[in-house]
Amino acid sequence: METWISKRIRAVALHRIIASAATVLVVLVLSGSNSRYLDNFLNGPFSIGRPELDAIADVTTAPRYFARVSGEKVIDTGIREYTIKTSAGEETSRRETAAYDVLVVDGDRFLFIKRPAEAGMSRTAEGALVPLPDELEQQFIEDPNLKGTRERFYSFYVSDATFRLPGFVAIGVVLGIIALVLWKWLPAWRAFRDPERHPLAARIAQWGNPLGVAVEAEREYDSPRFTAGGWRIGDKYLIQSGVFTFEVLRLEDLLWAYKKITKKSVNLIPIGKDYEAVLACYGGVASVKTKEAKVDELLSYVEQRAPWAVMGFSDEIQKLWNKQPAEFSGAVEARRQEQQRSGVAS
Repeated sequence: METWISKRIRAVALHRIIASAATVLVVLVLSGSNSRYLDNFLNGPFSIGRPELDAIADVTTAPRYFARVSGEKVIDTGIREYTIKTSAGEETSRRETAAYDVLVVDGDRFLFIKRPAEAGMSRTAEGALVPLPDELEQQFIEDPNLKGTRERFYSFYVSDATFRLPGFVAIGVVLGIIALVLWKWLPAWRAFRDPERHPLAARIAQWGNPLGVAVEAEREYDSPRFTAGGWRIGDKYLIQSGVFTFEVLRLEDLLWAYKKITKKSVNLIPIGKDYEAVLACYGGVASVKTKEAKVDELLSYVEQRAPWAVMGFSDEIQKLWNKQPAEFSGAVEARRQEQQRSGVAS
């Protein structure tokens, strides 16, 4: 018989499966949305001559723009690109990073080529065809020797930038996202198919009859004593149930409880504080964020329900909790058993 807890585990698992599938679908759709780049990435560079160059009216929409172009000769224009570093408004260093050459195509057409500064001149250029930058356009306006030749220059140039590098980076990102999604999807699929094998179900099985625990937990979830910060707290259980999360902890398993205060500020100006009741149990930690008065009320309540737990915060307690968890839980367990024996004796 499927219990309320099993149903909740299965429902959360289904939500995660759907979210994972949707994430993968969105990533694949976005990856394939730039079909122009994808075609050039996979099939380029394309050998392009003067007829193809002359036919390009708008290089930003040309289907084949990852090009390999050869010319009769190459001319050094003397135009250079520099990377300049400054400090306090003063230039501290200058490094030549690129040079612009002109490739002569079929005698009377000119195509600019951008190449790395350290690369030599070549009559063959390979890279993306992109619109001329404003700086080069300005050369035709300011240089009297070039004014009459503007119509012989193409309105685009060959950029030496590694064409496929963005594609390889995108492939790596997509594969990483898919791997992450699958890593999250597989446990969700197992939980959906067999909720009883979920770690939460295995932990609850140690508390007694799973059906009886589920009935009690559902009743406390429907009629909690406290509801705050996504948690519902009853006489026995702390329950968190959302679209992608489901957790059940026992107050009997409470080890440590304290109030956490987080100061908030914008540009070093205080704007308020956040308050949380942190309830650390065997199996997990419930961080219940709510108003300060309700945090204090909740901590007072759990102290009554689990008087053996360590209450309050200090650096020494946190150090023991982080570095010696077995000793911490052992000491709390000894207190719990002692208090239970005292209660039976009385």
